[in-house]
Order: sequence, then C-alpha cells, then structure tokens
Amino acid sequence: MPPLLSWLTAVTTVVLCPAVLLLFRLRARQAADLAAERRARVETLRRALIVQELHEVVAHRVSVMTLGIGAGRMTMGKDARRAADTLRDAEESGRQALGELQRMLGLLSAFTGVPPSRTPQPRLDDLPDLLHEARGSGLLVDFTQDGAPAPTAPGVELSAFRIVQEALRDAEGASRASVTLRWRQGFLEVLVSDDGPSRPAGQVVRERAALVGGTITAEGHGVHARLPLH
Repeated sequence: MPPLLSWLTAVTTVVLCPAVLLLFRLRARQAADLAAERRARVETLRRALIVQELHEVVAHRVSVMTLGIGAGRMTMGKDARRAADTLRDAEESGRQALGELQRMLGLLSAFTGVPPSRTPQPRLDDLPDLLHEARGSGLLVDFTQDGAPAPTAPGVELSAFRIVQEALRDAEGASRASVTLRWRQGFLEVLVSDDGPSRPAGQVVRERAALVGGTITAEGHGVHARLPLH
C-alpha cells in the first residue's frame, strides 16, 4: 500500500472510530430510554386499570350499603330483627368499602409518589389562613361574602378552597387580588380576580369544578366558578 494511502487510512481510523463508537453509544442510550418510556407507559395503564377496578368495587359496596340502610329504615317498625340484620349487612359493606378505598389510596400514592394525608382536608373555614399566607407573599388580597353561608357538602367545600388556592397561585405578576364567595339558592359562586395578566383558567381549576358537578362560567383576570351546594 502506498505510504500516502496508508497514512490516510490511519488518520481515518483514528478520527472515525471514536465518532462511530460515540454514535453507537448514543443510539444504545436512545433505545434504552425508549424502552424505559414504553415500560412506564404500560405500567401506567396497568395501574389505571387497577384503580378503575377498585373504583367499581367501591361503588358496588356503597350501593349495597345505601340500599341496605334504606331497607332497614323501611322495615324498622315492622320487623326489628330483620331491620337489624339488614343494617348489620350495610355496616359490613361500608367497612369493606373503606378498606377498598384505603387500598386505592395506597396504589395512587405509589403511582404519584405523594404519601396519603392523615390530616383533615381544608374547608371554607380555613380560607382566612390561606389568604393570610398569600398576603405574606406580598399579594394584597380582599375577601368578601355575598349572601348567607349555607350548609355545603364537604367535597364542595374542598373544591371551593382548592379553586381559590390554585387561582391565587396562578396570579403571577399581580399585586392585588380579590376573593368573593357568592351564596345563592342551591349553589355557591367562587370568584377570584387579580390585576395580573389576562389568562385562561388552569386545567386543575376546571377539574376541581367538574369534580363536584360545577362549571367555570367566566375567566380572564382570574376565575369564576359555579358549584352546587350538594
């Protein structure tokens, strides 16, 4: 082989070999990442199926419990022993439903990495603490209530609290905000506005409202949610 060709071959080998090795390593890493992503997607689908199955089991238990309580109430004055047996079965269905719910929460905790909370969920009575925290971060927050507060389902109170919390968190660039609870016959309106940039309501806020059968009826410089009381 001519000296020049030998030299070119040696140079090419020295230059290309590391590049080829690097390319192979990059392709191998991409393949490994793709395989890991595929495994994670399959795992997510499997966990979602388990949660759905547990949800159906819990729904069945609660249905049995509700029917049992109703049957016990209707037979209480006619056949006390039969009513007691029916209520005992309903109590057992409730206990089993609670166990299934705990298993579901454990699975969701493993899925999200967030441990189950042992503290009571916030309610509307906890809004002053939330507003105090927001004011401590430099946001001036006004709070008003329009109408007389009415008995409200715990889930609705939790959703209302979280909607206010999420709306205040999204008030980036704002210096002032207002929170209004507007009590009306059969529903509660939650209005949060600020002087920050106009923006659509966040997806989390929409899901909070939809979770209890409510809607986001207006948006722009904040959130306007309409929630049924029960």
